[in-house]
Amino acid sequence: MSSVISIAAAVFVGLLPVDQADSATDRARVIAAQSARVETIQRLVPSVACLFNKGDQAGGGSGVLIDKDGYGLTNFHVVAGMLRDRQGDAGLAGKRLVDMEILGIDPGGDVAMFRIDPKERFNPAPLGDSDGLAVGDYTLAMGNPFGLADDYAPTVTHGIISGLHRFQAGVRGALTYTDCIQVDTSINPGNSGGPLFDMSGRLIGINGRIAVEERNRVNVGVGFAISINQIKRFMPMLRAGIVTPHATAGFTVRDQALRVLVDEIEDRGAVRTAGLQHGDELIRFAGRNIHSANDFLNILGTLPADWPVEVAFRRDGEVRRFNMRLAAMPLPKLTRDAPNQPKLAFDPYGPHPVTTKANRRAVCRAIELFHKAAGSSNVWHDGIGLVAGGTRTPTGAHEEKGETISWRVRASSDDSKAEDAIPDTVEATIWSELLSMSADKPAKGLRVVASNEVRGRICVVIERKLEKGQPQRLSFDDETGELLAVEFTHAGTGIVFRYEYGSVQSVGAMRMPRARWVYRGETLFAEDSFTEMAIEAR
Repeated sequence: MSSVISIAAAVFVGLLPVDQADSATDRARVIAAQSARVETIQRLVPSVACLFNKGDQAGGGSGVLIDKDGYGLTNFHVVAGMLRDRQGDAGLAGKRLVDMEILGIDPGGDVAMFRIDPKERFNPAPLGDSDGLAVGDYTLAMGNPFGLADDYAPTVTHGIISGLHRFQAGVRGALTYTDCIQVDTSINPGNSGGPLFDMSGRLIGINGRIAVEERNRVNVGVGFAISINQIKRFMPMLRAGIVTPHATAGFTVRDQALRVLVDEIEDRGAVRTAGLQHGDELIRFAGRNIHSANDFLNILGTLPADWPVEVAFRRDGEVRRFNMRLAAMPLPKLTRDAPNQPKLAFDPYGPHPVTTKANRRAVCRAIELFHKAAGSSNVWHDGIGLVAGGTRTPTGAHEEKGETISWRVRASSDDSKAEDAIPDTVEATIWSELLSMSADKPAKGLRVVASNEVRGRICVVIERKLEKGQPQRLSFDDETGELLAVEFTHAGTGIVFRYEYGSVQSVGAMRMPRARWVYRGETLFAEDSFTEMAIEAR
């Protein structure tokens, strides 16, 4: 904490005129802080874009590029007018106007992803961690307020975080800002969709809303940004061109006498099945303590549909817990300009060639990262495999001696297997087929369908359709490509099995998990630990 304070103090001193520093040491600190700040800004400028409707540079908004492949983030309301053709223009510093495509959209949370040609010259911004922010932290906002930048170089403003965990209501389910960041950093019309950076140059939010004086649209020192940690949960879907639904819990809460009580519960759904009742006291949700109904709404609004959460509640003095997956909220009904305007003449949520290609690229990206995480496709080639031996411990039997098990996977495209094969064999076959799959031309029937969290890590979820039986679901770490879970319906029993993985170990040039958790439905059935691993040739 002391280092953070000293850095903040140096930045603050850097805002003062040099002649006010009363010693050589202070002057040196002022100059060093100023130089660091200027260097950071210069480094970030090539990541910021001015966004316009195709062929029309009147108005517009802002965006920020986040990786070398040309993907960027902005507000949904900035690109809403581009959804028919999914095309727009992006202005980059140096007076360069380039084509961009609109990919996934999150109308509920006011976020969208765009993409430019990765061959263009730009410097992607690194993603930060908005959970580590504190009121008083210094921030930088960049964008194109009032269309000032004829050469597309962004305007830079400086300020502090003045509030956290704010809630700003939306309109008919759209443009809702939950658990957002409040700043006094100057944000004005045209800044929408632009980046909010910390003083190290890490992206901590996307600017989107301001409080304005009556009768005009000038910032009065209260702006709001969508936290980057919220966006990270939706990013696998946004990259794949998906319309991302937000989650609903299936129950409501109310504040009463310093407690948060369950109010209404849907008649059908996971909550009712889990036994939650009217009047139960909600104490924890999705990893955070609940102190008010607003806390609950804030957390819920940051989560995608189908997200796994743990719910803790108190009844008759006893704390009880259950796990569930969140249902989907209905997508907002979009109109031309406002809720009272006519409906759009096209379906903004329908399929489009741009989003279809985006989904295929996202599949290829996941398979490529998976191969690298497992040791690269050069290591895994036809006939080469891995055999592991270990112990399976049934849930609740940790004091008993576990069952000896083996696990064998090899790069093989032979997907022939008996429909009544035991679940462990089906799971091993999925691994084998993935290891033999080409990242450039993955197998048909693969499609990104969701994002997920497995043991605290954000995943891209790929659904694999089969000629027979129910589709399989594969969850890959969105950053590293590690396979963290496979899920399938066992043909012989009709039971849904899910295998989760952890504790990756290197075996020669291969990298495979040593820990495995086996679920039947949402119930943990057994824990597997592999203590011996060896490379095996056919």
